[in-house]
Amino acid sequence: MTEPYTYLAQVYDGWTAENHYEKWCDFVEEEWRAGPLEVREVLELCCGTGTVLQHLAGRGYAVTGLDRSVNMLKRAEEKLGPSVPLVRAELPEVPVGGTFDAVLCVFDSVNYLCDATAVRETLRSVHGVLRPGGTFIFDVNSHRKLSELFGSSHYGDDLDDFAYVWRNRFEPETSCCDFLITLFVRSPDGTYTRHEEHHRQRAYERTHMASLAQSAGFSGVEVYDDYSRQQAGPETMRETWVLTKTSEG
Repeated sequence: MTEPYTYLAQVYDGWTAENHYEKWCDFVEEEWRAGPLEVREVLELCCGTGTVLQHLAGRGYAVTGLDRSVNMLKRAEEKLGPSVPLVRAELPEVPVGGTFDAVLCVFDSVNYLCDATAVRETLRSVHGVLRPGGTFIFDVNSHRKLSELFGSSHYGDDLDDFAYVWRNRFEPETSCCDFLITLFVRSPDGTYTRHEEHHRQRAYERTHMASLAQSAGFSGVEVYDDYSRQQAGPETMRETWVLTKTSEG
């Protein structure tokens, strides 16, 4: 089975065109402005094709991106040009060679860490590259979303340049959900090429995630319903976490 985002990178921007990137960036900017540190330099983990980096660079931030997928980083480089540093690495490693005022990881990328140890080590790596007073903002699919909304559902769609079939299987014993994505990518001659990718995400209970954050050294831990000011609750599908590194470092 093909690694995640090997072929999905070709159609990813069309796939995610309806994502609320501006809303996400508005939220993180509000958090930064309310914090103790003036945010200038930002690192995005699992940056994908660089859309969030592009938005933030347009707002005047000095941005750096990190991702494990060569194909996604290639798309990001095409979009951003050579002025934005892009690092190929796989979490929990964050080999960026410097420190940042803020770190981001959006669109449920943390769910791909299916081992709690990997989550904890990622949080420790982030804590290590954050300047005192800096924040780490990330979002995750909630247990309710993976178990109930995705569950064992099947769906698909036919878009302009590609079609897909998405099949889910949730395992209550592990709190993991497997996604089998079948892509049909249109070629210039009108024919379609079929590709399959296997993705796997794990849901983490909020108390568990909060404990992991605190054990990694974060002093402030907040969790919101999506990118809003409403606290996460039982109905929350996407949790947005805001972790703060103490000003004393």
